[in-house]
Amino acid sequence: MSSQSILSTEIDLLEDSYLEDSDEEEEFKKDVLLVCVLAEENLSANKERKTVNVRERIEWEKHIQQIAEEGPEAFLRMYRMEYSSFMKLCTIISPKILVNDEMAWHRTGKEGITIEIMLHCLLRWLAGGNYLDIGLSAGISPAHFYTSVYKCMDAILDSEELSNKFPTTDKELEEAAQGFELLSTQAAIKGCVACLDGYLLQIKVPSSTETGNVKAYFSGQYQTYGINFEAACDHKCRFVYATVAAPG
Repeated sequence: MSSQSILSTEIDLLEDSYLEDSDEEEEFKKDVLLVCVLAEENLSANKERKTVNVRERIEWEKHIQQIAEEGPEAFLRMYRMEYSSFMKLCTIISPKILVNDEMAWHRTGKEGITIEIMLHCLLRWLAGGNYLDIGLSAGISPAHFYTSVYKCMDAILDSEELSNKFPTTDKELEEAAQGFELLSTQAAIKGCVACLDGYLLQIKVPSSTETGNVKAYFSGQYQTYGINFEAACDHKCRFVYATVAAPG
């Protein structure tokens, strides 16, 4: 029987016992009120409330100081980029990532996950870190970890400033060629504007419902299924072109 049915039964019993005598009507109203109050307290006590697990958020400035104590190359080894480049990347993607501090304070009593922590999660994850370890050290839940990672990736991919720019004009082509020429021994490399290479990205065997030609994804050279990925970089090792070229 539901709590509401029990409450209704209690009131009916009170009504039968008191309303036979009209002089006791006031007493009946008081007891009905008491039953209602006790029922509400009982419902509140039995109601399971979902608690928010507030994690200890990483203190970014303190985190940077600890890394600096490990040596001048520690940040580069950890994030695969210099600290200045890390902060520049934060500045580039921050307009595309909205952090609702007011909502965060309302839920956890803390500010929202900062751009630095989001990018920290992405770069450590791309470097091979485990999402559980990274999320625990950053003080965020697995759900917020993946939200942060994909927000950063989307912001980077949508950034015009970070997009691949292959040289197209005569001036750009000349500058690109000069870059390789200056780096080469006795200016031996002439007329090169980019270095191109390929990579077979190994995949699971696709089903016939996913592609019309499953065998096309098999590479005879590497004896595995995959997709060909091609990319080109300039003389500073910056990507200027990338494409998924063809199956196997």
